[in-house]
Amino acid sequence: MILEVNHLYGWYTKNKHVIENVHLRVEEGTICALLGANGAGKTTLLHILASIHSQYRGEIRYCGEKLTPGNSLRLKRHRYFIPDHPELFDEMPPIAFMEMVHRLYGKRLDTARLAELCAAFSFDSFLHRKIGALSLGNRQKTALINALLLQCPLLIMDEPLVGLDAVAIETFYQEIRAYAAQGNAVLLSTHLFPIVDHICGQAFILHQGTIEECVTTSGQRSVKERFFQVIGHE
Repeated sequence: MILEVNHLYGWYTKNKHVIENVHLRVEEGTICALLGANGAGKTTLLHILASIHSQYRGEIRYCGEKLTPGNSLRLKRHRYFIPDHPELFDEMPPIAFMEMVHRLYGKRLDTARLAELCAAFSFDSFLHRKIGALSLGNRQKTALINALLLQCPLLIMDEPLVGLDAVAIETFYQEIRAYAAQGNAVLLSTHLFPIVDHICGQAFILHQGTIEECVTTSGQRSVKERFFQVIGHE
């Protein structure tokens, strides 16, 4: 099991839970969606899983090991998180950013694979420009290419298609499927049902801070239809 969450509660103000009694499982080789209306708690949940938000209680396990204050830094190597608007280092070019992150994760940058991904995402001409001069879409490509190169067991993404054009979106679908096929797992938050239909095997429906249902996308029920049934057309 790549990710296991049990009895998770999260808050910003004491005694006012944003996340309440969340349970979820993400297995090897799977791509899972996290769905919910605005304010349901999706980003808060992802920030807890990425150790960005620390006001929570409950059990989180990565690759079978329970997350604790003592091993939090080490277990970060099991996962990589891409927020909806990645905060990168504006004065760095993408190549330097990727090299730095790989050093932090104790890995070497695979330059041959980098060249393949740059070609696939039409990113070659931006690799050595300053990140601060890049468009939103190319900043997103910087984060995505870096994540695909790192090959962490778990990739967590919040609205991963922000800024991407139609060609980059198709490339994203192909590369994420390949990423999971190698035994990794993906958990992504989205408001876009086409992402779920294209690449996700299951979808967690988060409603008012709680996972109300896990829907298998290959089942008879439409994920979109079930989503609106659960949230009551809010």
